[in-house]
Amino acid sequence: MSEAIKLRVETRDPEKNKGTGTRASRRLRKTGRIPAVIYGHKQAVVPISLSALDARSMIEAASHLAELDLGDQTETVLIRDVQWDHLGREILHVDFARVNKEELIETEVELEYKGDPVGVGEGGLLETIVRTLTVKCPAGAIPDSIKVDVSGLALNGSIHVRDLQLPAGVVVEADPDVLLVHVVPPAQDVEPSTAAADAVQPEVIKPERKDKEAE
Repeated sequence: MSEAIKLRVETRDPEKNKGTGTRASRRLRKTGRIPAVIYGHKQAVVPISLSALDARSMIEAASHLAELDLGDQTETVLIRDVQWDHLGREILHVDFARVNKEELIETEVELEYKGDPVGVGEGGLLETIVRTLTVKCPAGAIPDSIKVDVSGLALNGSIHVRDLQLPAGVVVEADPDVLLVHVVPPAQDVEPSTAAADAVQPEVIKPERKDKEAE
């Protein structure tokens, strides 16, 4: 189960610091802080800021839940959206949605493939088709990942959504027949047939015979 990461945040003036493209937001990022908002549960949107280091640590930990300390209160939130710069290096803005740990939510969870497939030892190749799935579960029971054991996969073996062993309370919304991962056989070197080889032989052009000189 994913543990909620605890973060100290500061409120922003909603009249002066709205949005992500304003001068105020750019100035804020230059000080090492990231603009963000808390919304949901039919309550007012609260503009906040958090340390850029905390924001990056939160992303690297692949955390779903966060407990935001605003000083006079604590908000339990789901990390809903992270906006990056065009190079994908700097965090520009974070959206947090209010939740309580018992309510059912939908979120993306990573599939963690574990083990060395038998078929790979036979020359096959493990091909991963799906890396994340949308799940529905209580907000307080979001798994860090869904572990998938691939060690038993032989050549042409496969695992589908229906084969997953899910944590208690977690439901996958995808079609049970969706292919997640399989072991494909090695590519075969095909030798051309004799007929094909003959067909590509270069044509031999014989010199024309000279006419006999008249006696």
